[in-house]
Parts: sequence; structure tokens; C-alpha cells
Amino acid sequence: MDTPDKIEALRRLMKARKVAALILPSADPHQSEYVAARWQARKWVSGFSGSAGTLVITGNRAGLWTDGRYFIQAERELKGSGITLFKSKEPGVPTVNEWILERLKPGQAVAFDGSVYSLEAVRDMRKVFEPGEIGMRYSEDLVGTLWRDRPGFPGYPAIDFPVRYAGLGRAQKLVIVRKQLARKQADALLLASLDDIAWLFNIRGNDVSNSPVVLAYAVIERRKAYLFADLAKFTKSLLAKLQAAGVVVRPYGDIRSHLRRLPARTSLCLNPKRVNQWVADAIPKGVRRVEEPIDITTDLKAVKNPVEQIHFRTAALLDGVALVKFFAWLDRALAAGERITEYEAGARLAVLRREAPECRDDSFNAICATRGNAAMMHYSATPERAATLGRSGLFLVDSGGNYFEGTMDTTRTVALGPVSKTVCRDYTLVLKGLIAFSRTRFLSGTTGTHLDAIARAPLWAEGLNYKCGSGHGVGSFLNVHEGPQGITPGWNPSALKPGMVVTIEPGVYVQGSHGIRTENMVLVTPDRTTEHGEFLGFETLTVCPIDTAPLNPALLSPDERAWLNAYHRRVWKLLSPRLAAPDRAWLKRKTAAI
Repeated sequence: MDTPDKIEALRRLMKARKVAALILPSADPHQSEYVAARWQARKWVSGFSGSAGTLVITGNRAGLWTDGRYFIQAERELKGSGITLFKSKEPGVPTVNEWILERLKPGQAVAFDGSVYSLEAVRDMRKVFEPGEIGMRYSEDLVGTLWRDRPGFPGYPAIDFPVRYAGLGRAQKLVIVRKQLARKQADALLLASLDDIAWLFNIRGNDVSNSPVVLAYAVIERRKAYLFADLAKFTKSLLAKLQAAGVVVRPYGDIRSHLRRLPARTSLCLNPKRVNQWVADAIPKGVRRVEEPIDITTDLKAVKNPVEQIHFRTAALLDGVALVKFFAWLDRALAAGERITEYEAGARLAVLRREAPECRDDSFNAICATRGNAAMMHYSATPERAATLGRSGLFLVDSGGNYFEGTMDTTRTVALGPVSKTVCRDYTLVLKGLIAFSRTRFLSGTTGTHLDAIARAPLWAEGLNYKCGSGHGVGSFLNVHEGPQGITPGWNPSALKPGMVVTIEPGVYVQGSHGIRTENMVLVTPDRTTEHGEFLGFETLTVCPIDTAPLNPALLSPDERAWLNAYHRRVWKLLSPRLAAPDRAWLKRKTAAI
């Protein structure tokens, strides 16, 4: 079936079950950013492949909501589907709930799968729908009825994450969590976030593509900790290590029965943004819920301990070598007249990255895009639709590797040949934003929202902007996007703290013309303490040359030139001993002072 056929089949089911609207989000039972194939119902129905989006189907209309990263991509992928694109947070665009309320009549019902909707999201729906007498049915998985070849639950093995990389053992982390529970006068903590669970129990897996996590829930009590996961994923050795740390491993599906047995008056910490409605329904009424917007473990894992910080620097070197090998190969191949597509370039990069035995996987699907394709922030090339790289214009490569040492995320935009004056200006303004942010010193307690405008200021001065944040947190061999911190224009209350790792990634995206992004990862570090307070700064982790060919040097100040030259001296010093002669010669040219 194609998309229109799937929508019509769903409408027949909706009519039979007296459902007026069906909502299909981009979510799994753990509110993960990237979800395993089993829960990609929105993609299966709509054909839209972006990681963020919500599809709504009514009796006569269908709409898809997504954010600014995917506007161009969604327009392309939804063409001919009969689905209307709604650009989230743009002026005059209704929210999903507002749109549904306008179209349903009192007494009608909206349906969705409560196992993939957070407790908070369902509450928000109630606030909108109940006054309008719109019913909510959250035990409906209508897509599952049609999706005959739906993938099963992921069954990849869990692996032990050694303490020499984690820095702290499982038992040590549980002690820290329990101290936090005691401060909150709580008896237990319910965890649904997969990266939090992986961090706490020092386990990793592959249940979500590019995210080394294990499908699981967890409950941490004062004396015992319970991990709910597929027992077949664990070796006897790993089970013994977990048991030695006081962890009881039970089947994944036992989470609800365990919660139902919690004694009355138990005080249970949970995050309503991460715990789904289906799980929350199992919590007895006599249990006191201590609801917090950020899990205890999320705050803890965001601040990398000294061991993790050391390993991150190693991961940056490993990834830098792979990127230099790739860009050097690309230059030689294009100069020799080879025909290379975006897709083929991405495949080659993946091969080169895996030449390092430490590399476990890509940290996300690489974005390799030239010309107008690069204006789509999360563009994904396919063999059938990939553009061929030419000898002019820009080529954007956003990629990263997952290593035991850390997770990497780097973007470089390089000139394939001559570029216009406008493109040179845009490229230089993006670099100015990166440099300005990298050099920033700020008071302890400052959030990423306070600093976001620093990366945008050079672009704003020329009337330019980008529809995404300026950076995000990154995990230690975990998710490439990690909270609670973020460099975003929308309010984020989490302060940047020493030990946090974030990206800096300003950009320019001009539909049909070009896309530019330059992205480094940085470590938040102490700077100085004065009578005015404690100041923090950034240590740049990423080790990869920044192409100077598309630069307009006249737009750089002397201080900005000095920063770029110093950065390139460091790149040369760290990477040159790790490269073969041809790649080392290429790096020498690319790190020459300007």
C-alpha cells in the first residue's frame, strides 16, 4: 500500500471503532529521540522520514507537524500523499491539539497509543479536549492492525560498559542516586529514559539505531534496584556483575506488575515527560508521586567525571583522523575525475571511521549534502536520489562516531571549487559565530539560552538566522543529543556546568541554493573566580581542520584570525603523527595559517 491507501484503510478502521481523529507521533515507550523500527508508525504511514513529526488523520483530512529542521524535507517527502504540512511554531500555525479541537464535535473521540505518549503529553491533551467534550482513547494501536510486517521488539545483546571508561561503577552510581532520593524524602525512582538507564547500570546495547542503549525500565529503591529488560540480552557474566551491585534483572514486561505491588504511601520519583501513560496507569493511587521535569540521573550523567573527560579527548582524536582521511580522499578522488555521489561519500566515510578498532558505530546517520540539499538540515541521501558532487559549490558533512571513549558529532562544510561572494560571506559569518561562542566566558549559573544569541549575532547583523538551536549536549558513548543542557533560543533552565559536553553549530540554510554549518564539540571548564563570581569557559574537543577556501578573510578580525590559526596549529600537532604521508601532506595544506 502507498500512503493514500494506508490513510484510507486507517479511516475505515477509525469509522468502525467510532474514532474521529487518530494521532501518530514519532515516539517509543521511552520518549526517545530516535526510535527503533517497531515504533516508526508515523513514517510507515506518511512516508516522512524525519526524526521529529506528528501525523494526524481525521475522516477527511490528514496533517503532519514538524519543526524547522525538516520543513524542506517534509515538503518533498509528502508530495502527492494528500497530507498537509504544518510548520510547527511558525506564526499562525495551530498546534496538533488545537487543530483537532477545531475539527471534532462534542462527543467524538481522538485515539492514540498511550504506550508511546508521555504522562505529561496526555495531561496536556486533557486540558484541551475535555472542555470541548472530546473523548480520549489511548489504548488504540490501529496501525498495528494494518502493519502486517511490523518489526518486532529489538533483540540486540546488552554489553558491559567497563568502569575504566565509565569512571564510576554501578554500585557507586546507585549510592549517589539514593543520596539524592533521601534529600527528596522519596523511597524510589522510576526510570524510563533509555540513556539514563544505560548510564546508571553501566550497560550499552544497540536496540536503537546509532544509540547504544538497551530497551528497559528501572526502579531504584532504598535497598534494591530493579532493571526490567529482556533477560535473553544478558550474558551470565553480566547478570552476575549486576547482581553483585545489588541489581535484580526482571523481564521487560514486568514493570507494570512491579509498580502495582508498591506499598501504599510509597513516595515515587518520576519524570512525567519520560514515563508513558500506559506505565503510569499501573502506579497505585496510594503511592505519592514526586514528579520532576528532569530525572536525577539526567543531571548526574550530563556532568562528565574526570575519566570520561579524558576519554572524550581520545574520541575526538579518533574521529578527527577519520575525517581527515575522508576529506583528503575526497579531494584526491574528485581531482582525478571520479564520479562520487552524496550517498557514496557517506558510505566511504563510514568505512574510514570503522578502520579504527575503537569505533563501535556511527552516532547518527551521516548528513552528506551538496548545493540545495544542504539547505535541509537533516537531509539523508539515498542511492536513487543522491546528487553527484561537482567541482563548484559547497559540500556539507555532518557526522560522528560512537566509541567506548565517547560520542562524537562534527560538521564541516568544504568548497568543492569556486563559490559565489554571497556564499563566502555566509560561510565566514557562520565561522565568526563559532569563534565568538568558543571564546565566551560566562558566570556560573548561566544557561545555554542566555548564550544562544552569541552564535547568531554575526548572522543577525546581516539579517540571517537558522531555525534550530545553536548546540546540544552529547553523551559518553550514549546519545548524540543529550540533556538537560542545550544551546537554544527557547528557554532552557539548566545551567551549563563544568564537565558538560556541548556542541556549537551555527549555520545558514538557503532553500534551493546552499547550506552551511560548522560544528565543534566543547567541554565546559572552570575559567577564573573573581569578586564578581565564578566564571566558566570552553575547551574545544573537536580536532578537524576548518576549510579556509570559502572564507572571506576581510570579514575576520585580527582576534578571529588568531583563534583560527591557533586552532589549526593544534589540529596539526595532534593529528599529523597519526596519519600516513599523503593524508599528512593534505592536512599540512589545510592547516596553513591565514
